[in-house]
Amino acid sequence: MRLTAFKRTIMASVLAVATAVAGQAQAFTFGDGDLVLAIYGNSTEALYNLGNFNTRLNSGATFSLDVSAGLAAAQVGTTPVKYTILGWDTTLANGQIHAATTFDAAQLTGTKDFGTQFIASAVWSSQPLFAGDTISRTDSLNRSFTQNLNTSGSGQFEGAWPLAMQGNLDQVLNIMRGNVETSAFTQVGRVLLTSSGLLTIGNPGPTPVPLPAGVVLFGSGLIGLIGIARRSFNRMAA
Repeated sequence: MRLTAFKRTIMASVLAVATAVAGQAQAFTFGDGDLVLAIYGNSTEALYNLGNFNTRLNSGATFSLDVSAGLAAAQVGTTPVKYTILGWDTTLANGQIHAATTFDAAQLTGTKDFGTQFIASAVWSSQPLFAGDTISRTDSLNRSFTQNLNTSGSGQFEGAWPLAMQGNLDQVLNIMRGNVETSAFTQVGRVLLTSSGLLTIGNPGPTPVPLPAGVVLFGSGLIGLIGIARRSFNRMAA
């Protein structure tokens, strides 16, 4: 798939938008090479531009950000929020994309339409966005994450992915980089959004917290007791 002409159009649009929003206080915008944090699930979504992927996902890099205000707004409602990382860039001839998931690269098998996320993300980022960190899920100008990339609510980016590219609070996600031409994923870092609103992203990034030894021992003991009880019951029945 050749995207060169399309990329030129997108870059011109992004430049026009950047000029239009110059001086606007705390405006949420993003473009070629940026990583975006999306927190969603209820009537309000929180979106943050985390900066260029080359900086945030450079080997050994770590970056933290307090997003508690946006998280609190997104949590108003009855649905537990989800979060993900997304982005598009033109580093490769045909472009590449970023997305975060609980799965590793080996599990992401099946049909992958990387161009869907690339084009949808680029078109969304070329439009005038909004001031602040939050936006209505049903925004009248179609500026929310849900309206542009997550209309099904499944975290599959308009059906481009075989598995959900999202996770829960306090759950470490793997950041994947996808080559639009080869449809191949590579893990390039990890990210964690805690229930207190602290975001940490980097390469290799935060590591999943293993279960405490006491929990493991308790679970093993419980399984053993169940086995003993089952044998005793079987003897009594006999």
